[in-house]
Amino acid sequence: MPTEIVIQVRDDGSGIAPDVLPHIFEPFLTTKESGHGTGLGLAIARGVVERHKGRIEVESELGRGTTFNVTLPTQAPTLSWRALDPAIAPCTGGN
Repeated sequence: MPTEIVIQVRDDGSGIAPDVLPHIFEPFLTTKESGHGTGLGLAIARGVVERHKGRIEVESELGRGTTFNVTLPTQAPTLSWRALDPAIAPCTGGN
């Protein structure tokens, strides 16, 4: 069974400038005009991925596009027979 999965998102857009690329995960960094974005999206995405013990990497080339790879660990389900036996783990009613 694999120990991690990779989600790849790629575009063929204009790419990210080399001087901006090392900073793209910094909070509030934006290349948009004032009032057109907060610059929080990639910082939040990185935080979510890292909280799940994963990593996010980016490659970009001007005029050719950008690729993001999100790598997340997998975990085998940990079910015991007790959790599946209704006599041991009865369902309770609601109101």
